[in-house]
Amino acid sequence: MQKILWFMFILLALPVWAEEEMAPVVLSTIRGVVLDETGAPLPGASVWVKGTTIGVGTNAKGEFVITLRKTGKQVLRISFVGYKTQEYEWNGNKGELVTIRLQEALNSMDEVVITGTRTPKPLKEAPVLTQVISQREIEQINPIDFQNLLEFALPGLQFGIAHGSNLPELKFQGAAGGYVLFLIDGERIGGEGANGNVDFDRIDIDNIARIEIVKGAMSTLYGAQAMGGVVNIITKNADRPLTADMTARWGNKNEMKYAASIGTKLSRFSSLASLSYRKRDPYTVQDKEGQVIETHKDGTIVRDTADKKTSQILGYDAWSLCEHLSYSFTDNLKAELTGSYYRNNLQNPYENEGVQNRNETFSLNPKLTCILNNNHVLTLSYMLDDYIKKEVYADDAPDRKMMEDFTNNVRLNYSGQLHEKHVLTTGLEVYTQRMKHYWFDKEADLEYKFQNYVVYLQEEWKIAEQLSVVAGVRTDCHSDYGFHASPKISVLYRFGDFALRGGYGMGFRLPTLKELYASYQMGGFGFMIYGNQDLKPEKSHQGTLSLEFTKGVFNGSVSGYCTKYENEIYLGYYEAEDGTNAQKYFNHECSRKYGVDIMGQVRLDCGFTFNGSYSYVNPNDKTDNGYNTSVFRPHSLTFTTNYARQYGKVKTSVALNGRWSSKVDVWSKDEEGVYICMPYYANTSIDLNLSARFPRGVRFILGLDNLLNLKAKNGAADSSVIPQRGIGVVGTLGINIADLFKM
Repeated sequence: MQKILWFMFILLALPVWAEEEMAPVVLSTIRGVVLDETGAPLPGASVWVKGTTIGVGTNAKGEFVITLRKTGKQVLRISFVGYKTQEYEWNGNKGELVTIRLQEALNSMDEVVITGTRTPKPLKEAPVLTQVISQREIEQINPIDFQNLLEFALPGLQFGIAHGSNLPELKFQGAAGGYVLFLIDGERIGGEGANGNVDFDRIDIDNIARIEIVKGAMSTLYGAQAMGGVVNIITKNADRPLTADMTARWGNKNEMKYAASIGTKLSRFSSLASLSYRKRDPYTVQDKEGQVIETHKDGTIVRDTADKKTSQILGYDAWSLCEHLSYSFTDNLKAELTGSYYRNNLQNPYENEGVQNRNETFSLNPKLTCILNNNHVLTLSYMLDDYIKKEVYADDAPDRKMMEDFTNNVRLNYSGQLHEKHVLTTGLEVYTQRMKHYWFDKEADLEYKFQNYVVYLQEEWKIAEQLSVVAGVRTDCHSDYGFHASPKISVLYRFGDFALRGGYGMGFRLPTLKELYASYQMGGFGFMIYGNQDLKPEKSHQGTLSLEFTKGVFNGSVSGYCTKYENEIYLGYYEAEDGTNAQKYFNHECSRKYGVDIMGQVRLDCGFTFNGSYSYVNPNDKTDNGYNTSVFRPHSLTFTTNYARQYGKVKTSVALNGRWSSKVDVWSKDEEGVYICMPYYANTSIDLNLSARFPRGVRFILGLDNLLNLKAKNGAADSSVIPQRGIGVVGTLGINIADLFKM
């Protein structure tokens, strides 16, 4: 820790040293203003000098000033949420006042994405199939937390409650949450909430600028543990000379959230500090009806109804703090430092008196970017993530550490345009993990670790104006499992208003340390869970094909995928050495999952916006007799519709967000080998948000959560959903301090 603190001190002191030693000389000053199509100023628009690390944000009047240490013509890149990104060539005239008018984007295809290729690219030109959850969509959904946002915005996704921990667990396109790699600003996050899932509460919803999702094993750049997809959370940066914002949210279901941020964005220096606090009380849900159980034996079916059950949903009492600093030493060299801290006191109604379960994380992410010229970028980054679960005692007894997941990731990445038709991305990566866990032998106080060394290479080849190909390979060299190569290829062909994308990707997932070394007695159930050191790595082969149509205000797509898994890891029954029943991790020989996603978006001039999606997933988890054993619901719908209108100086909007999941019959075997069927019923949830934006940066949202008052018949018994507890009334108040004082 002392070395880390010294490193932070040196990095923070570098800007002071640079100002003194490099003797900065301003040779060019660019002044201008950014307006919308009506001539109104756009505060918070981003203006970057292409081929440099220099950029600023516009003030309340839409004005900006950029200083450079070189002369000559420059190309400015101007962007703003909901508007088309534009480039402007400045001729080097110091007395010129640059005036730029941005046009509103008719659809989301002008969104710039980076996850698939690590180079900024409009969504419509990205060969790697990518979905974006924009800041506009996040505001329309107005979610209380990260999982609530994903449920309404991402088709083929399902959140449920994990047995034992009662924490949220994710399934995406029929695959477990451990198959989805979550990144923050391109860096993987460690730790776990429910078994195999990240701690979703550590992701601060108020600090998200947008989310980019690459589905399936189609990303060369992120590799292992990403067989189900990559979710890259892009956090906010300061977007104007003074950024200051405060929000408060209150709900009638004992929930609250407060957030504040302050920062600045100048030509060479930027800083954004954000702080949030959110709390929700735990609650108990009871089945409306007893669970129906069908027993199939000897050709007969016996139906029975179990007693009503109750389920406890954990609450949270969480703090998040994040600081992002950046400084450009020269026009082409920039250093960044992001540090964050998260602490969550889990709210459990059955917690032992005087004992508090606490999750906390400290992360540090320094990054150095060197733009060699307009076409070549070199980035060196380091990510330290220390995630801890502990028991905190009310008396003076010392805290008891239950789990620590300490990870380090170092990456050197190069992206360069070697030719007008070829962009090369290559890099080296070293990832290490060291873990102590209460699932390991408690008495022995064991610690396990591994190292993974990675080389990746990806080339984007623009064969013709209509045809682009991205091909790459990622090689992993693991300290225990040796060498493995994973090739990928994606193709984009545009014709008229249509775009055809196709791809193949090989996935690779190493067994987790828990899957290898677990020796844990499941509390309350009396059986043991064992790891298996003979596990083989999982592999996958995925093919995707999509057709997209974009014209004017409409954008729609149909995409299909099929994934074959080899050596899929699962938890199965096992007879322990003492003859008792237990569970142990094993490899399946082979399984397949396939599905179809249909998505559509319409934005009309009258202020009406609609986003809708349908997903069909066949997880293909069946017994030899053809019985489905998966709790994943095969059909799901999500939609967000918004109507905006301005009355005088007040901007108002009405947003309706909904999701629907189909029924599924889940089969299992009892101890006698008899098949049992339990139906999990369809569910629908709709939220309504009424919002108003007043002059001087004041905004208010009145929300009705679970508008249809969904209460699942078997909310307690059905682990595939998070049970609702009635209609929630939510009020959100926000104040933009910079707008309030017109700064």
